[in-house]
Amino acid sequence: MKTNVAIIGAGPAGLTAAYLLSKNEVGVTVLEADPVYVGGISRTATYKGFHFDIGGHRFFSKSKEVNDLWKEILPQDMLDRPRSSRIFYGGKFFAYPLRPFEALLKLGLLKSALCVLSWLKARLMPVRNPRNFEDWVSNQFGKRLFNTFFKSYTEKVWGMSCREISADWAAQRIKGL
Repeated sequence: MKTNVAIIGAGPAGLTAAYLLSKNEVGVTVLEADPVYVGGISRTATYKGFHFDIGGHRFFSKSKEVNDLWKEILPQDMLDRPRSSRIFYGGKFFAYPLRPFEALLKLGLLKSALCVLSWLKARLMPVRNPRNFEDWVSNQFGKRLFNTFFKSYTEKVWGMSCREISADWAAQRIKGL
């Protein structure tokens, strides 16, 4: 008896699932709300000769198996590009993910001192059992750096409050900073 599977969403995860299932002779139907595009917000739009990436995503994986799969699926379309994300704040560009020492140098003496005090407070009185992005980042960097850099950028990119994003997700995305 042949198995049939319905997949909701034609973003990278849905398309990958459909591809792998179909390679194993499973019947697949992909349901996508967008009447024109597949790929979810992982795509590039062209307007008047300019290219715009939709969404805040770059494809990256530390898994050789995942990287090999995507190179198999899109051999000509997978382009390696150096990552260069920056935040424009106070007339200056700051690397993102944030580099704490660079941020302190560019913020100036007073703002940097306030950030260090905020960080010390977070070290001495952290939010116990952080449940969301705001709590986790504030514990790591202090409330002032959270409010200065992380809050507006994160809410703009992900379209939701930092209090709606899990602390586990923050730890995975920002670890090693």
